[in-house]
Amino acid sequence: MKYYLYHKTLYTYTNLISENTNRIYLYPYNDVNQQLISHSIKVTGDPNIKTHIDVFNNRVGFFNYLKPHDSMMISSEAEIVLKEFSPTNNKNYDKNDWNILRNYVFDINLIPYLKVDQFFQKKKFNKFFNDLKNNNDSVLDFSNKLCEYVYKNFEYKKGITDVYSTTDQVWKLKSGVCQDFSNVLIQIYRLVNIPARYVSGYIYAKDGLVGSGATHAWVEIFIPNIGWYGIDPTNNCPVGMYHIKLAVGKGYQDCSPVKGVFKGNEKQEMKVEVYLDTKPKSKNYKSSFKIFDNKILTDNKDSFENSFIKSQQIIQQQQ
Repeated sequence: MKYYLYHKTLYTYTNLISENTNRIYLYPYNDVNQQLISHSIKVTGDPNIKTHIDVFNNRVGFFNYLKPHDSMMISSEAEIVLKEFSPTNNKNYDKNDWNILRNYVFDINLIPYLKVDQFFQKKKFNKFFNDLKNNNDSVLDFSNKLCEYVYKNFEYKKGITDVYSTTDQVWKLKSGVCQDFSNVLIQIYRLVNIPARYVSGYIYAKDGLVGSGATHAWVEIFIPNIGWYGIDPTNNCPVGMYHIKLAVGKGYQDCSPVKGVFKGNEKQEMKVEVYLDTKPKSKNYKSSFKIFDNKILTDNKDSFENSFIKSQQIIQQQQ
């Protein structure tokens, strides 16, 4: 299936700012199942964008918009083809794969994806896991049950969490958005020694799927004899023909679509527009930016001339 992707991020500021330095994860994956036909990124002021491949195999871009400005647009456009993938069609797939899984705790490449937050380490999950697991379950079977548990026991609700919400806060609230569902499920997988990582991307709004209109998030787990396998707890489904992958990491902070700092003590507003469809935008298409962030980065007005806001992150709140 072929998709046309348009992702625009507009920043406006209450006064002129400068030295707007950003790290962007806006480069869709190009692999066996997701083929990138074309892709371009444009930024206001046309700054030079330098890219490299990070430790998670993501393509990352860096740029610095130096001139004074009160707005900045980052536009990403792509044509992408997705292919269907069924893990159970893999010739090496073995339902009796728990013994292989136990050895992953010694694999240096997978250890980063097995670290569990202290909050989840302290909770007693043994009975919870025993009640869910059947002796005949493969790793994949049990993974699907854990995903279904999060889907059924957490309410999809916007506005009660943000990018800084911790997994223990989300666990207590039992609600949140796709980022929260993914973060919780990652911790549950790691408790049973299933390597799990965070995925940032997009989802095509079809068949009642939730999470379109902005960046989406889901989980990838490492299944013996299969490799990395995507699963979406927000929609309780395997990742397939409707999911476009952007970047992966241990958590959201490793692959948030845009992070940045700038010089100046100003209010910032961020608006995001994502168009993902099987046909290009029509000439009559009307933009529908959504406001995702509007906060004061600092209250210290005396430090305006020489301050450089190092601690703040310009982060796109996910649906």
